[in-house]
Amino acid sequence: MKRILIVLLLSVFMLSVIHGVAQAQERKLPEMGGGSVAVLDKATFVEVRDRGPGYHSVILYEVVKGKIRIVDAVRVNSDFTKDPTIIRYMRIKDIKEQ
Repeated sequence: MKRILIVLLLSVFMLSVIHGVAQAQERKLPEMGGGSVAVLDKATFVEVRDRGPGYHSVILYEVVKGKIRIVDAVRVNSDFTKDPTIIRYMRIKDIKEQ
């Protein structure tokens, strides 16, 4: 009886490990090459970066006297599986000049 219980517990453990590995391989990793850029007008543009499944960052840049300055940045979390769609955003506090 103990052998059957041990074999059953080991089988459940192995199935959960295999399932976890399969899920880890399905996750989408963020792009290392950057993101999409949209020009708003002559002196401003926006960059959208993929930060993983459901996470993006949006950064607003401004060109002032030939230098690029970050005006604002937000991190966006979206869940399109719910009805209505839930979109949350958080301001990125550590905005650094580039």
